[in-house]
Amino acid sequence: MNEVRHTLSGQAGLLCELLTAAMEPKLDEAGLSLGTFELLSAIQGSGGRATQVEVARRLGITPPSLSESVRAAVSRGLVEQHADSDDGRRKILKLTPIGRKAMTSIVKGVNTAETRMIGEIGEDQISAAIETLIRVNRNLARIVEQDANAKRPLRNRRQA
Repeated sequence: MNEVRHTLSGQAGLLCELLTAAMEPKLDEAGLSLGTFELLSAIQGSGGRATQVEVARRLGITPPSLSESVRAAVSRGLVEQHADSDDGRRKILKLTPIGRKAMTSIVKGVNTAETRMIGEIGEDQISAAIETLIRVNRNLARIVEQDANAKRPLRNRRQA
């Protein structure tokens, strides 16, 4: 059996750990925890305006688990939360200018780290690696969705 660090999953995990370590100075500078950054990223990644349920799904947690993080981000002025005009039961999350500024600063730090980490690797190799990761991520997203649907009770599957 391959040692974990010599597998695609092992390398992806190591990359995640190292990127997180490279981001820490920017997170500290912005006064954000990794969890808050992930919340802001999930909101931004959904077009900058998403339901709380969508954000929870992107983060792989339940909406009630997300509530405390949302309250903290709202109280810090990073996120706006309001009722959806189409369905008052849904909560819409949107980054504030302060939240967008924090994200811009952290993303610049990540981009700087990326530029440094790929500095000696050829463009063809980088393009091939990106294309491979895109395909792997699509496959994994499909598998996660299928597994989630398989676990969902039949009556909830009909509603989805």
